[in-house]
Amino acid sequence: MANSDHHIDTQLQHLGLSPEDNHGIPNPPIYRTSTILSSSMAQHRHEVPKPYDYGRIGTPTSAAFEQSVAALYEADDCISTPSGLSAISTALLSACDAGTHLLVPDSLYGSARRFVEKTLSKLGVEITFYPPRINAEITSLIQDNTSVIYIESPGSLTFELQDIRSIIEIARARNITTLCDNTWGTALHYPVLRYGIDIVIEAGTKYISGHSDTNLGIAAASGEHARNLRNTARNLGICAGPEDLYLGLRGLRTLRLRLEQSAANGLAVATAIKDHSLVNAMLHPAMADSPDNEIYLRDFSGPCGLFGVVIDGNIAQSAIDKAVEEMGIFRIGDSWGGYESLIKQAHLSGTMRHHATDLPDGHLLRLYTGLEHGSDLIADVQTMLDKLK
Repeated sequence: MANSDHHIDTQLQHLGLSPEDNHGIPNPPIYRTSTILSSSMAQHRHEVPKPYDYGRIGTPTSAAFEQSVAALYEADDCISTPSGLSAISTALLSACDAGTHLLVPDSLYGSARRFVEKTLSKLGVEITFYPPRINAEITSLIQDNTSVIYIESPGSLTFELQDIRSIIEIARARNITTLCDNTWGTALHYPVLRYGIDIVIEAGTKYISGHSDTNLGIAAASGEHARNLRNTARNLGICAGPEDLYLGLRGLRTLRLRLEQSAANGLAVATAIKDHSLVNAMLHPAMADSPDNEIYLRDFSGPCGLFGVVIDGNIAQSAIDKAVEEMGIFRIGDSWGGYESLIKQAHLSGTMRHHATDLPDGHLLRLYTGLEHGSDLIADVQTMLDKLK
């Protein structure tokens, strides 16, 4: 059996398994249930302990997955939710109170942005969006009632890295809770709880599940933050479905292999096209010429396959549509982290950003490289760009 002394790759293969409880079968079964029977009235009154009380609150399936993710992050506890967005909303609700002030990066994931603006604000939480590269200068935005700083690094669509070490130092000195969406970095490449983040969030829909066939979210923490997470999820009735939990647990077994292949493909494609005549900017923090590369090299042990590129703004939209639609491997779609490569165009309208970005003028494309052969992916993207000349 794996333990915390083993390498994280070894833990990935053994966490959550209990063959001794399942007739020697390694993978835990899928428990589909709402009702969990008690052996006596006294047990039903909780005078006699029992491990599971009600399906929504937890089952051996959810426990296997949540305990595995908590171990990977070296956290006391982890909650599982039906989506990445529900993990974000539950974590924020666990940390924010009415009358307090929340700082969020202007590069925040769009659906999380809607939750913050449309729902948290209704609950009496004051919101300020900060430039994602503000780093230590975030002190200028902290108010007497600032209770939470939310971090997403890299930022959604524009891929700015944040200096979380300086932000954490500032937050801890003022007793401010820090949350981090770590879907890009994952527990394998960006151990943010070890750096001092209080609550980590991931869309398990992405690399954890890995096959674009489920929706899943996680939030992990220790101490009081873990207790608040668990209580908030329970009070909201938040729970992931048993099949999704099983697929998430299964996905952990191949997470390292898939992440490394996807990341290598992403770097190969980015390197191959960065000097193309139509490319105005490459948005990939692992690239040596990225303005955030120093932070990347300090804090990350590897990238993933998601990055952006800004191409010449004089290209007609109709030409972009045609060239992208004719790609042979990359398909047009949201989400990422699965086995298949994806591409989409992003339009940073006024509703998506309050602050000006550091991007040059042009069309912003987001690419995700899956598990196909790298040379095929490079040829597909280069052919698309060549059609725009």
